[in-house]
Amino acid sequence: MKAFRLQNTLAIALMLVLLSSCMVTSGIKNTSSIIAPGANTKLYRTYSWYQPNPAAPASFDKGYKGELNERIVKAVETELQEKGYKKVTENPDVLLAYDLSVSVPVEKDAPGTYPNGFGYSYAYMSGYRYNYGNAGLPGYRAVDLFKSGTLIIDFISPKTNQLVWRGWTEGAFDDFSAGNGKVQQEVEEILNKL
Repeated sequence: MKAFRLQNTLAIALMLVLLSSCMVTSGIKNTSSIIAPGANTKLYRTYSWYQPNPAAPASFDKGYKGELNERIVKAVETELQEKGYKKVTENPDVLLAYDLSVSVPVEKDAPGTYPNGFGYSYAYMSGYRYNYGNAGLPGYRAVDLFKSGTLIIDFISPKTNQLVWRGWTEGAFDDFSAGNGKVQQEVEEILNKL
């Protein structure tokens, strides 16, 4: 009887090990950041948005929802306030921008569609397109090289117009209707890398 019970226990344990090895890992998020050599984000206390309002209306609508932009901006501002940053209208220590990588639609996926270093992003759909350099930032990737759904938050020096810090979560969003809680969670994870 004990041998039968031991045999059943071992069989169940083996099945659990086998089933756990079959788990899908594509949903695992990777939150990372890079910083320019010599940059010290601890010195920044004030910020402004690089481009507070879209320059033009969306060029086409493929899932774009203006509410997501509002949620991301609010989540970033809330998280930075909790970290002691203050939003100002003049002379900020740092400028902020964000992108949300999306799949490139066939009609837009043509050579020469974008300037070098720029990919296709949610910010592009909403009329934003940032014009700052990456200053040879180690580990820098253009937006189009990130997995679709990746949320990217950039800190830019207002003096040099160069990227000084970038944080991102690959595959943070699988669609563009994420609620406040999901957006806040992703932004918090990224800004905890500061």
